[in-house]
Amino acid sequence: MTLQTGRQFLISIIIPSYNEEKNIPVIYRAICDEWEKSLADKYDFELIFVDDGSQDNSVKEIEKLVQKDERVRGIIFSRNFGHQAALEAGLKKSKGSAAVVMDGDMQHPPENIPELVQHWESGYSIVNTKRCDSKDISRFKKTTSKMFYKILNSIADINIDSGSADFRLVDRRVVDELNTLTEKDKFYRGLVDWIGFKTSVVEYNAQKRMHGQSSYNFGKMLSLAKTGIISFSMLPMKLILLVGSILFVVGSLLLLFMLYYRFFIDIHQFTGTAILATFIIANNGLILLAMGVMSIYQINMHKELQNRPNYIIDKIIE
Repeated sequence: MTLQTGRQFLISIIIPSYNEEKNIPVIYRAICDEWEKSLADKYDFELIFVDDGSQDNSVKEIEKLVQKDERVRGIIFSRNFGHQAALEAGLKKSKGSAAVVMDGDMQHPPENIPELVQHWESGYSIVNTKRCDSKDISRFKKTTSKMFYKILNSIADINIDSGSADFRLVDRRVVDELNTLTEKDKFYRGLVDWIGFKTSVVEYNAQKRMHGQSSYNFGKMLSLAKTGIISFSMLPMKLILLVGSILFVVGSLLLLFMLYYRFFIDIHQFTGTAILATFIIANNGLILLAMGVMSIYQINMHKELQNRPNYIIDKIIE
């Protein structure tokens, strides 16, 4: 721990926000109340709201809090760039000796922050959380989430619990390491574990959203899953090479057998049209499958070569 404010260490709290105008003042009050009750004697905090292109009055609510409390800061994106981009912006602007990342809809309970800090004080550089129960997550989302993590953990070089979320505390060393990573499509749940350092887990019960509806739809879930798999596993590429090799060997042997049988045993078996049609279908299927998998990686490489920023800040409110 290095950065201090007066005689107190500073902890950054980063909250990505999208259309959360009614939740912003609620979570602000909840964090302040919890801080005064449990942490104010030892720590100060900065509260960083990262508005991810909200279409409601979220920016105005952030501005009100900034005018009211000097501990609050706002990072306003020019448009919606996504949750991971908001996390990146918040981490890069944070100044604390540790950073707590959490959602702004009250599903990540502020009352768990003191427990995260206690684990950090015990020497853990990363304090992840595990969702034990949720009152606001559909059965479909729970099932697909478990399936995704089961697949990811079986093919990747990392292991992420199915109940994990972007609710955690990370030490300044971890923040600095995360900020040095240059890849465009970031998957922070995987990156934090990939970095290493001493890690612990805090369990929590997710609460219902206070206001509004979640913007994390199936399309965004699918996009995050794609990023996680591509970022941490080359197994799909290896599998297509294996499948391609097997199909090529089997197809070649079958083709040779058909040609041999036709010309040396029974010329009326396996007509030329049948042989050609079978070869074209198998060959085209192999090519399309290979191109489909390779294109996923090529798209990712294209983004890296473009070197576009992951987000554009419209303004910073301080």
